[in-house]
Amino acid sequence: MKLHALAAVLPFVLLTGCATPPQKLQERAPAQPTPSVSVSRNVQTPADDPYGRAPEVVRYDRYLLVSTDPQAAQQDPLSQIIDIRIPPSVQPTVADAMRYALKQSGYSLCQTGPANGVLYRQPLPAVQYQLGPMRLRTALQVMAGAAWQLEVDDVQRVVCHSLRAGYQLPATQLSPHIAAQPATSAGTISPPAIQGQPVRGGFLTK
Repeated sequence: MKLHALAAVLPFVLLTGCATPPQKLQERAPAQPTPSVSVSRNVQTPADDPYGRAPEVVRYDRYLLVSTDPQAAQQDPLSQIIDIRIPPSVQPTVADAMRYALKQSGYSLCQTGPANGVLYRQPLPAVQYQLGPMRLRTALQVMAGAAWQLEVDDVQRVVCHSLRAGYQLPATQLSPHIAAQPATSAGTISPPAIQGQPVRGGFLTK
C-alpha cells in the first residue's frame, strides 16, 4: 500500500523540482519595450576627436617618444600661464587690464552693461599691477574680486563677469546714463570689447 502511495506522489515531486524558479525583478523583461529613438545622422562627432581619444605618441630618434596630443593651453586658451607686468606710470581700469591680459588669447571682454560697468570702470588695484605666473582664467577672476563671477562664452569666445548671489549693487553707483542703456539679452554675451577710459602711456599698444 505504501509503494502505491509513493508511486502516486513521486510524479508530482518530480514536476515540482523541474519547474522554473521565479525570476528576479531586475531579470524580468519589461511588459512594454521602450521604442527605439531615431537619431539624425546629419550631425555627428568626428571619428578623430582630440577631446575623446587616448594619448598617442610617435617615436623620434631611437629612444625618444613624443606625444602628438595638443597641449592643454592649445585646447583651452584660458588655461595658459601668463605673467603680467604693468608699469606704475600707467593707471589702467579693471577692463583695460583684462583686455590686455586677453590679448592674443582669442577671447575678448564682453560689452559693458549697467552692472558689470561698476566693476570694469574701477581703477585696477596697484597690488595687481603684477600678476603671475598664473593661469589666464585665474587672473581674470583675481582682477574681478570675490563679488564677481567669471563667465565664459566658448561659442563666441567672450568672457564676462556677473555679480554673485548675495551681493547687491547700490543704486547710487549706477549713473543715470548707464542705467538708461538697454541691457543685453539674457544668456548671451556679445562682443565687442567695452569702450573704456583712454589709457595713458603705451599700455594697450605694446
